[in-house]
Amino acid sequence: MIRRRQTSLLSALLPAAALTIAGCASGPPPKPEIPASISPDWKLLSFDKAAPPPEIPGAGSPDCWKGAYAGAGSADVWICGYTVSGNAFDAVQRVPAEAQAVKFQQGRYFVLVKWNNVPKAKVGALVRAIEKALAPAGKRQ
Repeated sequence: MIRRRQTSLLSALLPAAALTIAGCASGPPPKPEIPASISPDWKLLSFDKAAPPPEIPGAGSPDCWKGAYAGAGSADVWICGYTVSGNAFDAVQRVPAEAQAVKFQQGRYFVLVKWNNVPKAKVGALVRAIEKALAPAGKRQ
């Protein structure tokens, strides 16, 4: 008799728990806003929906955008938004390091920046500007 009551109580609570969990889930983050120009020389040429970069090995199914910057050289910026920030972290961990590229996570976004013929200081300015643009409003400086 007691066993039956526990089962029926559990049966009553499961749908409520499922609704609560479903209500907490959210979709991927929206298309990010990145700077159209970055001092000293960077100009955003394009920023469109794209396939994930080939280096990302199956960490969820992100929504990705690819931006092309020109200035002191050229740089491509992939920004992939995940429904769960843990997947963005996983992508950072799994994508191999390579020359003339940097990867980082900002919240639910995974970012990969690749450049050609660009001085280190100018790449640093680009990466900091992208990082700042993706930071939550309260953490921007």
